[in-house]
This record gives sequence, C-alpha cells and structure tokens, in this order.
Amino acid sequence: MRQPVLYLAVAILVVATGVLLLFGGSGSIAGLAPAEFANVAYLSIFALLIGASLALGRHRINARLWHIAVWLAVFLALAAGYRWFHQAPTVVVPNENVRSTAV
Repeated sequence: MRQPVLYLAVAILVVATGVLLLFGGSGSIAGLAPAEFANVAYLSIFALLIGASLALGRHRINARLWHIAVWLAVFLALAAGYRWFHQAPTVVVPNENVRSTAV
C-alpha cells in the first residue's frame, strides 16, 4: 500500500530535478526563483511522505493521533529553534533629542 506513495514521491523528485536542469538558468520557474522551486519540490515530497505514513499506516486511530502530535511538536521545536537562532540583532541607538531624567 505504501509503494504507490513512494513511487509518486520519486516521480515528483525526478520531474522537479528535470525541470531545474532544463529551466534553472532562466529567470523563473512557474513564477518562482529556481531555489524557491527546489524548496517547494523538496517540501512537497516531505509532506507527501509524512502524510502518507500517517494516513495509510496500519495503526489504530489513537496511534495516528499520537504520531500527528509528535510531528507537530517536532515542527514547532524546529520553528522555534530557527526563530531563536536566526533573529535579527536588536540595536538600540540613543536619540540626542531625548533628555535623560535621571539625576
């Protein structure tokens, strides 16, 4: 049951790679930059495989809900870590027009 999903994921990978090889030098692919198109293809394959493993698994509904919760926790942890380590530095520049009220 899982093999058609795997074949679909490999087909998406092959088609996306072919499109990038053929049209990667041009300005855009389907309105996206080549790097953005590659990211969309990669993330769609990843989402397809995770979704198929959750939807087509042979587990009971309790196990499926548990797996969905675990994947959401992983995603939120990765998003929080990315936000934490890739935030822009905060620079405070004193304004000369504002007087200090400290005595």
